[in-house]
Order: sequence, then structure tokens, then C-alpha cells
Amino acid sequence: MSLENHSRPVGDTAGTPVSPPVLARVAEDEALSKTDLVEVIAHCASTVSTAQFRMLQAISLIHEENEEDYGAELGELTSGEAGSADAVDEFALRGRAGENPRAQYGPTGLERTIADVGAVLTVPPGRARELIIDAHALRYRLPYTSSLLASGRIDLQRFHIAVARTSLCGPETIDEVDALLAAALSARDHMSTTRFAALVDSIVARVDVEAVKRRRARVDADRNVEVRPDRFTPGQSRLTGTVPAASGALINQRLNMLAGSVHDADPRTRAQRRADALTAFADGQTTLDCRCEACVGREEGDREAVRPETTGPDGTAAAPTPLHGGSRAIIHVVANQSTLDGDDDTPGYLDGYGIIDADTVRELAVDAHFDHLDSSAGDVDPGSPDHEAAARAALRYVPSKKLLALVRSGELCCTFPGCTNPVWTADVDHGEPFNHRNPHDGGATTRRNLKPLCRFHHRIKTFGRWRDYRPDLKTALFVSPTGHTFVGNSFSGLDLFRGLIPDKPPGHPARRAIDSIHDTRRAQVMRVVEKWNSENPPALLSTPELSPRPIPADWPE
Repeated sequence: MSLENHSRPVGDTAGTPVSPPVLARVAEDEALSKTDLVEVIAHCASTVSTAQFRMLQAISLIHEENEEDYGAELGELTSGEAGSADAVDEFALRGRAGENPRAQYGPTGLERTIADVGAVLTVPPGRARELIIDAHALRYRLPYTSSLLASGRIDLQRFHIAVARTSLCGPETIDEVDALLAAALSARDHMSTTRFAALVDSIVARVDVEAVKRRRARVDADRNVEVRPDRFTPGQSRLTGTVPAASGALINQRLNMLAGSVHDADPRTRAQRRADALTAFADGQTTLDCRCEACVGREEGDREAVRPETTGPDGTAAAPTPLHGGSRAIIHVVANQSTLDGDDDTPGYLDGYGIIDADTVRELAVDAHFDHLDSSAGDVDPGSPDHEAAARAALRYVPSKKLLALVRSGELCCTFPGCTNPVWTADVDHGEPFNHRNPHDGGATTRRNLKPLCRFHHRIKTFGRWRDYRPDLKTALFVSPTGHTFVGNSFSGLDLFRGLIPDKPPGHPARRAIDSIHDTRRAQVMRVVEKWNSENPPALLSTPELSPRPIPADWPE
């Protein structure tokens, strides 16, 4: 099929519509039930991933051919030998000055590939370059992980995340990182991009400590802020920048504080108030002016930013309370005590941003307030030390602060499948609804019955006929109205911080049962993946030198 035929509207030369096979299938879909249509979506997503694998491989092959052509053209134009020592010096000087001495010979193989990919996919050069980098990683850096793209286990977005977050791994460690990542993904259900990125970062931190150090140095070197006119909207400016994660969290929280410091009657949206707060910062202000009718009516000199509390104990309007510039922004970091003590360099987790290195954790800890987490909080098992107190607390609707912190620390984001909203701003939902009339009758406020859900998915679960349950402390399962089951937290804070899991005797029956379930499920997933890969080899991978390396029998679990 030519590109010409591919781009032409469906129909014959006489104008009579022609129905390709895919349109016939679409017509059949109209008769399917909602349950069957969910399966269609899953099938299409897997098919797209397989096609994306083939696309990346084609891009890589085109790039290699363009580089060969470029090398052959250079060989025809020059032998590579300099006519004199002066010519060698001139060549070196041009290189040190940032000039490409070979520019006179035309675009390089990479530049030609960028043009080819950009034209076919109608994407800008920057995006085409990203695809070429991903294509190289698919064949040479992450072949195990790329096989999961070929089988539809991950999509192109997640593969790109893996490529980007392993880019600083050295050649001596990338093979191990690739094998561990592929094994971890094969043993888990699909996960959100937040959890996926945390999984990749945790493996990199465990295998290649130097890569973590290089990442921190690069983050520090790449920080920048740009303000430029908006090309599409007259009268607007566009603000972009890159800062370290901890700095970004601090800036974000400070903007939230200022945006929330005005009266409820302020007519601006939250987004508008955040933009005005940034402008106030730039103007040297430590408060944000309120624009409600009461505040606008004051004299300019008397106007001040106030907190949202607008009514007093008697229901009358409360006096404005100034928001002091010294108010501290709150960011949440979960880390091991051993990291804070300097005993090891286990990374921490910054809510809403991901894994941060141990040095950053210790820097943030200098002026931080600490909450020491107790893994047994909310544990009503008879063997727990605080069994009686936890049993009484389980009959109260509102969880204790210790229990809330423990529940949130055990997750990385909202537990609803695919959601990436930060966990420390999410609601904490009772899986089994709390029985307000008779708390003894179910819905206890225990760790096993609580999970973080953002406000949107909290409402969806409560009013949208979704059901959820936890077969064990770690796994949160969601059942849709169509009867499909999804795992919401295939990778969680409990995987990063094992100390959050309550200690059980090695021979505890519950522990043996759960471990058996996990081992069985892992083995089933691996058999399915291996069978699919053997029965459905990716297209264009018929030659041994292009095929992914075989999955080793001793893959770590």
C-alpha cells in the first residue's frame, strides 16, 4: 500500500463508498453489549501497542540505513585524510567552536531520519527525535521491556517513560535494569503512569547508584524558567520551566496556600488565583488581595489577604485573618529512618512528584516535622500490641491521624485504576461502607478497609455502582458496573517501603496463603506472556540478530 492510497479517502474512483474490513467490524460493534465493548477497548489497546512496537523498529531500521547512506556519501566526497597539519588544526578548531565540520556534506543520518519520521507521522522534529531514541532503546538498550510492548502489556507512553528514566544507566548495568523491569512488569497487572515511573526509578536506584547521582546533577544543571509571548493568543505570555522536584513541590504548595487565602466569595477561579499569586510573588508581595465585594470596597491601603474562614462562632462574618508571609508550605515525603540516619541511600517518595534520591531526602529533613509511622496502627488482629485500642477506634468513622498517615504512605497516588492524583490530597474511603447506625455490623475503620481515592473517583465509586475489595493488605481490586475487575495498585508504597507492612511470624497461615496466591498468579502471568510471545512473534523479527534476547529462565521475581 502506498502512502498515496493510505491518505486518500475511502471510496472508489467513481465515488461509490467502499467498506474496508475495519468498518465492517465497527458496524458489528454497534450490536455488542457494554461488557463486550470493554473487551473491544482492551483488545484495541493491545493491538495498538503491538503496532507501535513495529513502528519503532521500522524507525530504527530507517535510521541505520540513513546513517549508512551518509557514511557512503562522505566516503565519496572525501577520503578522510587531511592534506596538511594546518587542515587538521582547522578541523579541530571548528569542532571545539561548536561547529559541525561535516555540515558542508549535507544533513546527517539522524537529521534525515527526523525528516522522514516527521513527514510520515506529521509530528514536529522534537517528537520525531524522541521516537528515534525510543526506537534505538527498543532494539539495543531495553529488549526485554520492549517485548512487553510487542505483546501489548505496556503502551508506547510507558515504554517512553522507561527509556527516559533509564537513560543515565551505564552499559554495565542497563541489561540488569532491563531484565528486572521486564520481570516486575510481567508479574503485575497494568498500572498508572505514576506507579510505573516509581517502579522504574526504584529498580534504577537499586541497581545503578551512579545513575541516581548523575540524574541529580543533571536535574540541578537543567533548571531554568522561561517567559515568552504566547504565539497563539495575543496579550498572553507563556511561562515554562524546569526545577528540582522538591523545589517544584514547594512552589506548588505556596501557590495553593495563597490561592486559598482569600474569602470564599472571591469571584476568581482557583486557576486564576494561582496565576495572580505568582504575579504577587514577582511583585514582592507575601499576600494575595481578595476581590470579594467586601474587600474591594475597602481602601487600597486597608486591603489584605485573608484565610477562607468567613464566619465566626455565632455565624456572623469573621474578621479577616492575615496570611503571614512566613507561613510554611507543607510537602509530604515518605522515607526510611535508615535513610535519614545516613545508614543507607534508599530513596524517598515525594507526594505528587515521585522518587527522590537520599541526599534530597536528608536536605528536606533538616527543617522538617517528622511523623514516625507505626505499621501496626489500625491492626485489629488479636496478636497486635494495640489490639484493644484499635478495635475501639475501628468503630469510629473518622480515622486517627496515625492511621491516615499510614494508609496514605502505603500508596503512591489515588488507588483507582489509572489515576495519578497525589495521595496526600485525596480522600480516604471505606471499602465496605461504614455503618453509622451500628458500627459493629460492618465497614470498620481499619487499615484493610481504607484506601485513598481522589474526590472524582471517590464519587464514582460511591455513586457509580463500582465495587471494591482487598483480598490482602496490599492489593486493591475494583469491579466495574460491567463486571470487569481491575487492580488499582499493582505497585505501591508497600513495595518501596517494606517497613510499612506489619510483621507476621514466618509460619503464619495468613502469610502462607497470600504468598501462595501471589506465586500462583505470577506463574500464570508468565506462562501467558511466554505463550503469547512464542505464538505471535513481532513482524519483521525473523532474523536472529534483530530478535529480542530470549527471556532467561532465572529471571528474578
